[in-house]
Amino acid sequence: MNNSFLAFGDNTIENPSSEKFRLHVHDNYEIYLFLEGDCKYVVEENVYDLAPCDMIIIKKNQLHRVYHNSPARYRRIVLNVPPEFFVINNCREYETKFLATHGDVGNKIDAKTVKGSGLYDAIMRAKKYSDNFTNCNSPIAIACVIEILYLIHSAKISTKPISSNNQIKEIIEYLNDNFMDDITLESLERKFFISKYHLCHIFPEATGLTVHQYMTKKRLAYAKELIKAGKTASFASDASGFKNYSSFYRAYVNEYGTSPSITKKP
Repeated sequence: MNNSFLAFGDNTIENPSSEKFRLHVHDNYEIYLFLEGDCKYVVEENVYDLAPCDMIIIKKNQLHRVYHNSPARYRRIVLNVPPEFFVINNCREYETKFLATHGDVGNKIDAKTVKGSGLYDAIMRAKKYSDNFTNCNSPIAIACVIEILYLIHSAKISTKPISSNNQIKEIIEYLNDNFMDDITLESLERKFFISKYHLCHIFPEATGLTVHQYMTKKRLAYAKELIKAGKTASFASDASGFKNYSSFYRAYVNEYGTSPSITKKP
């Protein structure tokens, strides 16, 4: 194993549109530093207001997106860290905040903490020592990333998102815990006492996805984890809740651009 999957991104976008920022998922951990814009950040059932220098910590396989309130210029820095980075660099203790399940710890470190703890300065040093994020795997850049992970490990992460639709929040939490089961709009209607037609209206408003699309992304992320762990594609299809292999195969190729059988093992 090596650190070759470590990646930074520093992007500025003029006139951003939320239509181009859909819920998506990674099998790495993501550290998101907000620098400029008029945005909220959605992490599954939680929605966070953003101020410059707020940081969002995204756990593996958490669906997330940025939502633009207006077309104000948008800039952020993103660091993707693979789980094996902690093993390679002997810093497994710094992974704790990324392993907590929903409800145990939130996703946001406020700007005051980011600046006061040295997190912002550490990211700027990583940018400098990696030649503006073009060489993220140099020893000095890796040292900066380890410092960033240490500071996140020591920081207080908010468990309090802004107010949102509590019913949608409960439904998403339920889907996150039970996506492998045979969940239908009718079963959600009965469980949450909500019209399936109303649910079909408000769920995409909150997430940008239909209930079916949301569950498919969760199932695919879980299936990918199983395949990377050495399970067969057929086993992953069944275990993640797909009714048949052909529908799983089509969804997997559409999502990841490759067949399940050639997904890379770590």
